[in-house]
Amino acid sequence: MGKSFFISDVHLGAESSEKEIDKRAKLIRFLELISDENAQNLFILGDFFDFWFDYKKIIFREYFDILCQLKKLAQNGVQIHFFGGNHDWWMFENGFFARELDAKIYYEPTIIEINSKIFLLGHGDGIAPSDWGYRNLLAPILRNPVSIFLFRLIPAEYARSISRIVSSKSKLYTQERNLHFETEYEEFARTKIADGIDYVIFGHLHLPTLKKIDSGIYANSGDFYQNFTYIVFDNETLELLHL
Repeated sequence: MGKSFFISDVHLGAESSEKEIDKRAKLIRFLELISDENAQNLFILGDFFDFWFDYKKIIFREYFDILCQLKKLAQNGVQIHFFGGNHDWWMFENGFFARELDAKIYYEPTIIEINSKIFLLGHGDGIAPSDWGYRNLLAPILRNPVSIFLFRLIPAEYARSISRIVSSKSKLYTQERNLHFETEYEEFARTKIADGIDYVIFGHLHLPTLKKIDSGIYANSGDFYQNFTYIVFDNETLELLHL
């Protein structure tokens, strides 16, 4: 059984051209590493894209090179698992990733078994009880079927522009709250580990973490535009690595 890799918060398309070039080069190295390791799974734990909406006939060209790399992985037998984040939740079960990459799409934290170990995986947005505004106001609006239908009516380029404005404000808000949320994530993980989960892995906070909690481990994959961190499970141990 091959290794499983976990990555989150790449935020493709979010930064200046110079930073995007550097980030994409490192991301391609990461994807090539997965291929060289004969991996079995790639778990994308949300916010891989700074904006993604599954249009029927439109894919933003700024993502093309990375999508081609993911296609190669899928053709080589790597199972891609995509967990929607707060920037790319609109990856639908009948959309591009599912059709072209045979990816499994998840919308909520999900329990998955790998080599007899029980994982709880997700992006992590909305986990912190104190994130009241997002949990109870913003997320229900953005994920409402009516809102999704109306958003689909907006031309893609205008939708992309709107997303850039929202994204910049969202990241500033997140940076101010990360350290506070970290404690709440660890407490959430502790309750799940007490229920029999071996590994709890999230993204969203951009804080690389690998912490033993009682009989299990809580991990956060960090991000891939400042820390360039990812997680590997070799079917026996979990590692947090830096590219």
